[in-house]
Parts: sequence; C-alpha cells; structure tokens
Amino acid sequence: MKEELSLREIIKGVIVFFIKFRILIVSLTLLGTISVIAFQKLRPAYYNTTAIATSGISAFERIEDTDEVLNQRTAINLINNLQLDVKKQDFVVVADKLNISLENARSIRNINAEQIFRKDQDNKEFNTPKFEIFLSVKDNTFIKFIEEGLLYYFSSNPYVSNCYDLFLSTNNKEKAATEQEIDDLRNIRISKDSEIDMSLFNVYSKNDITKVQNQIIGLIQLKSINSTNQELLKPLVFVQGFTTPQVPERGVLILGSFAFIISFLIAILVAIFVKVKQELIIK
Repeated sequence: MKEELSLREIIKGVIVFFIKFRILIVSLTLLGTISVIAFQKLRPAYYNTTAIATSGISAFERIEDTDEVLNQRTAINLINNLQLDVKKQDFVVVADKLNISLENARSIRNINAEQIFRKDQDNKEFNTPKFEIFLSVKDNTFIKFIEEGLLYYFSSNPYVSNCYDLFLSTNNKEKAATEQEIDDLRNIRISKDSEIDMSLFNVYSKNDITKVQNQIIGLIQLKSINSTNQELLKPLVFVQGFTTPQVPERGVLILGSFAFIISFLIAILVAIFVKVKQELIIK
C-alpha cells in the first residue's frame, strides 16, 4: 500500500513539475531546435550522388582467385585513401591526385567506395566485380570534373599504370601466339599429307546441355576472351557514372530531431536546477 502511495506521489510530483516549469521547458526546447534548424538552413547545401564502377587491377596483376571474378579491394582502397586527404582538408593534394582545380577539390565533402555484394538462395553474400562510389559535393556542377579526375587518378598511379602496360603487352603476345596456333592447325587440317582429321568434333548431350569439343574453336574462344578483356578491362571503368542531382540535402530532419531531444533534456536539467534553487531560497 505504501509502495502504491509512493509511486502515486512520484507520478504526481513529475506532473506538477512539468506543469510548473512548462513555459521554461517548452521555450528552451523550441529555442534549441529552431536554432539548429536555422543554422542548417543557412549553411551551404551539399549534393549526394552514387556511381557504379569496376576495375581490372586484379587481372593486370594476374592474381588467381577462384572465389572472385575480379577482386576490387585495391580499387576500393585507392578511392578510400582520397577520403583521408579530404578529411584532413588537404585539398591541394586532392586537386593534384585528381588533376582538377583547387576550387573543384574544395567542393568535395565526402568520397568513399564500397563493394557490391550478391546474395545466393541461402542469403549468403558473395563479392561481385563491381563497387559503388559515394560522392558528396558542395557544388553539383563540379561532379563531372571529379568523375574525370577519378579516371586520371587511376591511370596515373605508377603501380596501376605499370601493371596495365604489362597486361597489354603480355595479352598481345598471347593473342598473337593463339592466332599462330589457329593458323597452324588450319594448315594441318587442309593438308593432304596429314593423317590427322582436325575437322572431327564431338557433340554429346547430357541434361539438355550440348557441348562441342574442337581445338580450333577452343583457341578462337580463348582469343575472343583475351580481346574482350583487353578492350573492356581498364584501371577504372564507370558502369554507371555519377548523376547530377538538382535537389540539395541539408540534413535538417535528422539534425532537427536530434536537436529537439538534446534541447528537451537540457531544458529539464535547467528546470531541475531552478526548482532546487527555489527550494534553497525558501529554506
């Protein structure tokens, strides 16, 4: 019974406290919230945009990875290293790395990259040969310059550039050797003195899958793969470039809500101090 009475008194005391200091609490809460919202409205806006990209760096390095088609860790790390310079506000270095103006570099508020994953039927995640680049800038007219700057950043990197040149050189040699092998096999096939019938191929069906085994076709397919890789694999390729958003973001809703909560708690603390001071004066 005493506990019930005590709980009732506590609730009553809290209600009386809020009624008595309602003007103070409401005023401080509104003042803090409106101040933060006004500050956010007056501060420069920023624009968020995302691009999807891929990189052939792991193919240039000739790294064998049975779990991944193209490993994107090096490319992601290169972009995230830019964010370290942005965070330090070392925009001279950023401008130099991207080969853009200092004004364009100063516009960058945030830039980072994350791996794109796919999920199987068991909801298990696997890497894909693609990654996302998140960019936040103060001026949306600079986005295309920064996109071009990223292409320059990758192609001018000494390590990436050397790997890419070596990849092109060795790939051309492989293509030439494959083409020579195809010509030799064709000559053997059409030669009257040859006892080998190179025109033979086996076709067999299993589970509705038809497979053709032929040495010349296999070499042609290998050459096609090398040609495709040489054409498509670059230090950095945008699968989908950055869009140019027209609506700026200021984070008013999130910061406004956060400011309301903090201001409300501060207002309660101030009201408690005022109440204690009043009681001390009465005593």
